[in-house]
Amino acid sequence: MDKYIDGRFERVEKALANLIDSVTKYHPSIQQGEELNAADQELSRGLKEVQTHQNNYLRIQQLRESSNALDTQIRDTLSNLATTRKDIVTTQTTTFPSGPSYPIAYEELLNYARRISKTTMPPAGTIKAVPPTPDVPEVQTPGGQTPAAQTPGPESQAASVMTPSAPPSSQVQSPAVMNGTPVVSQEPATQQSSMSANTVLPSEWTQFLNPLTDQIFLPWPNDLQLGAGSLAANQLLQEQGIDPKGYDPAEEEERKRREEEERKQKEEEDRIAQEEREKKQREERERQRIERERQREKEQEAWRRASLVGGPAALGEQRSPTGPPQQKAQFQFTNLDDLDDDDDDD
Repeated sequence: MDKYIDGRFERVEKALANLIDSVTKYHPSIQQGEELNAADQELSRGLKEVQTHQNNYLRIQQLRESSNALDTQIRDTLSNLATTRKDIVTTQTTTFPSGPSYPIAYEELLNYARRISKTTMPPAGTIKAVPPTPDVPEVQTPGGQTPAAQTPGPESQAASVMTPSAPPSSQVQSPAVMNGTPVVSQEPATQQSSMSANTVLPSEWTQFLNPLTDQIFLPWPNDLQLGAGSLAANQLLQEQGIDPKGYDPAEEEERKRREEEERKQKEEEDRIAQEEREKKQREERERQRIERERQREKEQEAWRRASLVGGPAALGEQRSPTGPPQQKAQFQFTNLDDLDDDDDDD
């Protein structure tokens, strides 16, 4: 390709040189101009061929790189397939039992879950349970005996009416029954009314279904209820670095209580030891004070005896037996005029 393009350049150079020579000699030739034009067109075609050649060369290089990458991928895939086949052949198969291995069948579980929806409500007895009957105080007769029968309160009567299966404790026969005339029983009507009461939503739930109250109805638990549940407690234990498996709050509370008792006992022992040390220090200071007082009393007693026996001279000798004798200070009268002047100034 280099020889090919060099020949085109040489042809253009020759044609251009011939044209320049003819012009300098003042004899320009049309044939030489056409030759230069033809050489230029041939050079342009040669440059286009060179560009096409370079593009083809780059394309060939890219194809070679792609071919090498695909060859590597094929080799890796074949190696993975061989390794996988070896693992599959060496893996032992698991034999599952023919019968169900769980206490609950899948069909039963799915059949139960099919009836659950986000609007499913708990039973009416769970939502609005019957309040317990308060204990009625016993009434004693004047003779000190307690009557066996008690009059049921209105709440117990209401509870007995709410329960469909509870038979009435006492029934009053009508005159028609007493005369032998059959009367239709009212138990089916009572059961029907109780069943309708169980299927009707409670009053505190109907406000959520009323669009005029603008109440938000959430049939599932809210965030506060989820945060107070067992899952949130387990998550809190995991965040604290405690394994929820095998964790017993009662044992943890007992351990904390024992640690607190041990800490208090240690503090009490330290306080008692500190008090003992302070008591010993006070006794030591008191003993030193008593010794100093005794020593001072002894010195005073010795000084008093010396003053009574030998006078001031003996006392001085006792105080400084080896020192030089002290000179008596001469007694001088105080100038009373200065005091009078001070009184006048005041």
